[in-house]
Amino acid sequence: MSTNSECLFFQWAPEQWYYLLEDTHAPQNAWDWREHAQAYGPFESREVADRHLRDNHSNPGGCSIDDQPDMEDDMLIAKVGEARLPRPGRMVLAWVDG
Repeated sequence: MSTNSECLFFQWAPEQWYYLLEDTHAPQNAWDWREHAQAYGPFESREVADRHLRDNHSNPGGCSIDDQPDMEDDMLIAKVGEARLPRPGRMVLAWVDG
């Protein structure tokens, strides 16, 4: 099941991928959803960023990919500056019935 959140993967520099994930409780139909989002990165590739997303967040339901974002976009510049650094995935504990 997906959260229907916006998600954008973007390459800021060679081997520097980020993803921007809309906040869970962001207002519906916001003028710019990115105002209500958190950036994560940098990652060495989009695949590594995607893995981090899947290991640490609910399924947003789909994502956009931009390998040449507008480097003068004030919102992206701010979000990259505030990005949370990647951390290893969460440990998943199995439930054993018995």
